[in-house]
Amino acid sequence: MRVLRVDFDGERAGSAGYSDHVPAPEAEGEPDLTYPLVLVTWRDAFFDFDQKEAEDCRPDYLVHTVGFLLSDGPKFVSLAQEVLPDGDGFRAVTHIPLSIVESVAPLVLDEQA
Repeated sequence: MRVLRVDFDGERAGSAGYSDHVPAPEAEGEPDLTYPLVLVTWRDAFFDFDQKEAEDCRPDYLVHTVGFLLSDGPKFVSLAQEVLPDGDGFRAVTHIPLSIVESVAPLVLDEQA
């Protein structure tokens, strides 16, 4: 996994090696989140109204999804858009088949920002 540093405005600030887990920031009033925030790049199926010839097909349709990593295999990468308080679970969970995942990159806050 490639670690991407992110400042508080959400701008990418560079990469910093590899990591398996990125702890959530520990600020006063922040929940204790044990799920790393990641960027998943994956090849999605797509629909094309205007395709006339087989050669007109787009070679790549890469989608980028950001979320809290709930599971990384064996068949899916599962991301939640929201972690609910008091152990109530998650909201808006996306399950992406591993066979179409190009990369999973943990996102971390840039502590210098």
